[in-house]
Amino acid sequence: MLAGVAALVACATACETAGAGAAEWSPPALLSTCAGNGAPAVVFPSDSPTHATGPGAVLWPAVPGCSGGAATQVAAVGPDDVPARPRPLALTGATAARGPYGRVVMAGAALSGRSVAVVQGTAGATLAASSQPGGPPLALASAYLGDVALASAQPSGRGGLRFRVERWFARSFGPWREIVPSGAISEPVLALDYRSDLLAVWRQRGAILARDEPASGRVEPLQRLAGAAGAVHVAALRSDDNRAIVAWSVQRAGVTSVYLDQSAPGVRFVRPQLLERYRNPYGMAAPAASPQLVRLRSESVMLAWQGASAGSWVVRAAPVDQLGLRQVTTLTPPSGNALLAALAPAPDGGALALWTEPLGAAGGTPDLHDAAIAGAGGIDTFPGLATFGPPEAIAPPGPNESPQLAVDPRTDAALAVWRTDGGELEYAIRNPAG
Repeated sequence: MLAGVAALVACATACETAGAGAAEWSPPALLSTCAGNGAPAVVFPSDSPTHATGPGAVLWPAVPGCSGGAATQVAAVGPDDVPARPRPLALTGATAARGPYGRVVMAGAALSGRSVAVVQGTAGATLAASSQPGGPPLALASAYLGDVALASAQPSGRGGLRFRVERWFARSFGPWREIVPSGAISEPVLALDYRSDLLAVWRQRGAILARDEPASGRVEPLQRLAGAAGAVHVAALRSDDNRAIVAWSVQRAGVTSVYLDQSAPGVRFVRPQLLERYRNPYGMAAPAASPQLVRLRSESVMLAWQGASAGSWVVRAAPVDQLGLRQVTTLTPPSGNALLAALAPAPDGGALALWTEPLGAAGGTPDLHDAAIAGAGGIDTFPGLATFGPPEAIAPPGPNESPQLAVDPRTDAALAVWRTDGGELEYAIRNPAG
């Protein structure tokens, strides 16, 4: 995908610094000529939304021609938020999360065979993977203090789902616990609260299922959220008030439906809410990054998803609180096309959304081989409404693909990373407002 990327900031609480100065993105810079074949990931370890505990890291799956072959490439992020020279790590299909004690946790499949490979350490140090029997990791998630949960298929090869948690005060993962004993699983998602209570959501046999897994070990019932025939993408969040939020999109026969399901206390889901249903513009598939759910520094929750308006792609967002979904804001004008890529917490209780803006090709169809990257800042003018400012340019139209971002809690700077033509990695840094 040759695309541009746009980012947009929305504050979930009033931002005192909103008018103090505009944030600026640095010009795109080359991170590595080692081509990637998947989306990069950006991680900053912390034990609170404003306290960093170690250096961040950028990682991405490499192609066989790189140093280290098809191993994962990992670049430590320096104190100026500039990524260092990457090093190969002996695992594939890696995902990453922030862990305790300033460590980055990376999980993938071992290069030597079918086993779970987990790497845990300080970015920039010598890292080695530890392998154990089992299917490849399926999901990885972090909590407020740096707790981290890992989900994997059962080791017997019969499918199913199991998980283990590392608490923020621990030095290693606890024992495996079973969620589903067997069966084909897809779209698994994990979400943790500050107690390390875990919510697991997945798709199985044409339905979206969920199970709450309290840290106490209490066995909770399996819950069926909805049927899901077609291409499904899921996002989940477990709140600290013993509730949970799940959002998902379903694409079938060129039509996309976006849903939200917010549980009652005790994580009891009742009925999903249809947020939007539309025929996909230009016959294109909606991006896999939709929907996105994040907990902001203010403890508020922001939801973003891919929508459509007047036959064009648009990005929408809305706060979610105990009253449910609040007022919906369309972040991008319907005169163009914008494809959601990422959503992350930002300074001042804000949220930073990232999207690509493919230009129009012949006949008006968006050209995924020529797009730009941009962003914008905003404030919450009153509870339940997120107000967004003008776009902030990140990268000009070109061969940009799979942009991702995260905010460094030490500097409040955002780091965006994306692939370009040939798979090379580029990045840009968003300095916070003055």
